[in-house]
Amino acid sequence: MFRITRNLVVETGGRSRARRLVVTAASIFFSAGSFAATAAPQDDPSVTVTGDRGLYTVAATFSVPQAPAVALAAVTDYAGIPRFMPEVKTSTVLERTDHRVIVEQEAVARFMMFSRRVHLVLEVLQERGIVRFRDRCRKSFARYEGVWTIAERDGATHVTYELSAQPSFDVPDFVLKRLLKRDAGQMIQRLKTEICARARRPVN
Repeated sequence: MFRITRNLVVETGGRSRARRLVVTAASIFFSAGSFAATAAPQDDPSVTVTGDRGLYTVAATFSVPQAPAVALAAVTDYAGIPRFMPEVKTSTVLERTDHRVIVEQEAVARFMMFSRRVHLVLEVLQERGIVRFRDRCRKSFARYEGVWTIAERDGATHVTYELSAQPSFDVPDFVLKRLLKRDAGQMIQRLKTEICARARRPVN
């Protein structure tokens, strides 16, 4: 569900190709028109990216004034992710139990003139404000797993996001880190906007 977009660069035929990849938590997590009227504050989220031997870790934190239940509903809206994360073309719930969901996602990775489809089958485990996810198909990544944590503190809802990703192709380290940080920030701003919009909707 958890979407989140990611930019990756691959050397092919002597030319660099950047690929935008999506994280749905549950990438997990993620149409532009819905953002305009209900935009959340555009402060910069705290995002860090580290890499070691081809494994990259993204960590992000942000806060919203809305209730934790509203934030959790946005993060776990697996079928609705394409509505507010337009790079995710399909997000289909394949299985669902009380605490476990299997979500299949197709996303379009675009950079300039290049385009590529990304496929994820995410196993998502949810319990007490913690949403863990991992890709089990390994078509786009040798490893792709992470966690969302949502908790109330000091009158605000604090959300943390962690992702460990190992691309199944070579990636220039300095480029990938820069693009991962930029796109994680964009993902969070879209999620904050969705949380804000949900809180303003009338309760039926």
